[in-house]
Amino acid sequence: MGGTRARVGQFASRETGQRIRLTAALAGLLLLLLEVPEARAVPSFARQTGMPCDACHSAGFYPELNNFGRMFKLNGYLWSAHEEQSYEPYPPISAAQSWSYTHTAKGQPGTANLPTIAFTENGNDNFSYPQQANFFLAGRYYGHLGGFIMGTYDGADNRWATDNVDVRLTDVRSIGENHTLVYGATLNNGPTVQDVWNTLPAWSQLVASEVAPGPAASPSIANLAAQVSGVGAYAFWDNFLYAEVTPYLNGKTGALSFLTTGNAKAPVTDGVSPYWRLALYKNAGHHSLEVGGVGLYDRAHQIGSHGPSNSFLDLGADVQYQWNSKPHFVTFRSAFIWENQGLSAAKAAGTASNGTNDLHTVQLWTSYYYYDLAGLTLSFFDIGGSRDPLLYGPAPVSGSRTGSPDTVGGFVQLNLLPVSRWFQQHWPALPMTQVALQYTFYGEFNGATSNYDGSGRSASDNNTLYLLLWTPW
Repeated sequence: MGGTRARVGQFASRETGQRIRLTAALAGLLLLLLEVPEARAVPSFARQTGMPCDACHSAGFYPELNNFGRMFKLNGYLWSAHEEQSYEPYPPISAAQSWSYTHTAKGQPGTANLPTIAFTENGNDNFSYPQQANFFLAGRYYGHLGGFIMGTYDGADNRWATDNVDVRLTDVRSIGENHTLVYGATLNNGPTVQDVWNTLPAWSQLVASEVAPGPAASPSIANLAAQVSGVGAYAFWDNFLYAEVTPYLNGKTGALSFLTTGNAKAPVTDGVSPYWRLALYKNAGHHSLEVGGVGLYDRAHQIGSHGPSNSFLDLGADVQYQWNSKPHFVTFRSAFIWENQGLSAAKAAGTASNGTNDLHTVQLWTSYYYYDLAGLTLSFFDIGGSRDPLLYGPAPVSGSRTGSPDTVGGFVQLNLLPVSRWFQQHWPALPMTQVALQYTFYGEFNGATSNYDGSGRSASDNNTLYLLLWTPW
């Protein structure tokens, strides 16, 4: 429901999950022994452009984009070192895999059933290989058609599914003597997947554990990823003004349902869900600045795919500033999203106390990166909204004793590229592995500091140490 609509996953037995991971581990070790070309970010993009990962990503750290990366995406992933032909000489295929370790301050009931290689009896230590295995069809497909298609094996859910998809048909026109217009269509599977600034939900949380406890509430714009599908139109005037409108449809059935293959469809949207985006952007010298607004309106069925529905209106604002002066790269990002929830169907069904609720989320990020070596990110987030004892009811770990979604916290994150381009000059077979170490802390969780869930758990019990290794091929 609105901010409380949790992702649905099916867990296999621990024994089955261990067999899958051990097989994947052997395959990964085999790949490490093979002589492979220099790997960067999404390697198919690197092959197409002939450029290293720091050409598109902030100091080389995927997936945060710099100015060149944003222009590459807005222009349909078409730019190439082979401009003399309308197709690429190599198929735009690549892959990646990630390992992770999660430690929570206090164990979680039921986590021993997760399909992982190791989980301690108290349920607060998890090693997952792979956390994810990713496959990409990413780059220029033909002529003016390009895209980013991602398929993922998710270790926490033990399933394969379609992940982020953004396929574009684009063109550029000169208007008069001094003006340019980039315009096109985007086929994608969730609001903000197509966005080029790392402030909105699809790309804002660049590193996060999949097994650590999370807040009960989040806005609809963050919950519809891989749940819906749509075709939208956008335009970028003079590299300054960006505008987009994309209508989304339920991803459970219909001609575009292939964009959500493998994902459990919850919620099921009712009718058309319009999404809109407006942003002002300026890049000059070492500096770039974006200020924008975003909105989404959708209705979701209370139960299944028919019958009464609830409505959700999301309105947001964001800002991003970047300073890029090699070897230093600094980014400041901020986003605010407010949601109005019309819960008449939920109230009639007895799952919400109020007919109308509101929810807001605020997040700030500040990052410093040293090119191809290390980066540090500090973040603060605040989630707040209406008190609703039925919508946010007591439950171990995930519930709220007070009926409030209020959550306050932050994280500190260290990123490393231990195998930089300098090392690859000497050992070209080594992939461009990225390492991230993150510590997330909470001052308030689901409405309280202590005994927030009604079962004796404190907000600080959800503090999480998370280690991620991400390797592209």
